[in-house]
Amino acid sequence: MRAAHIWKQSGRISLWRYTENERNYPGWHFNADAAGCHSLVALLDALSRDGEGTRTVSISAPANDQLRVPNNKSGLAAWQAPDKLKVILSARPDDWSFPPAIEPAVVTLGTSWLAPLSEGIQGIAKGRGDHAIGSKDHHLWFWWCLG
Repeated sequence: MRAAHIWKQSGRISLWRYTENERNYPGWHFNADAAGCHSLVALLDALSRDGEGTRTVSISAPANDQLRVPNNKSGLAAWQAPDKLKVILSARPDDWSFPPAIEPAVVTLGTSWLAPLSEGIQGIAKGRGDHAIGSKDHHLWFWWCLG
């Protein structure tokens, strides 16, 4: 059985896009609690072992504390969040696509993006953030948790 198929999600994972002030806050924004970070890193490791594959992650809408971290309009900027995120590991190492479609949100990445994505997720659990990975039109921002 493929490693990604036995992966089980845990923790709170939030993903959102701003619909206001997108010029200064482009792309997707990501935050998770420690259990969610650990769970996603385990998923990326499983996909890496499999070599390619797809899994769907359940997303929680960001809480007010999470939205205050990027401080877009003092945390009051309008946003959208999907209910699901489809993670696709491509056979092409340099693939990166994270278009703005909301239901479901879909990120397609190649193996060369696994380490930067995993490092960004692990950084959140260590209080780091305010940086993005991805391409010019397909950013993914990482934000730490308050409290």
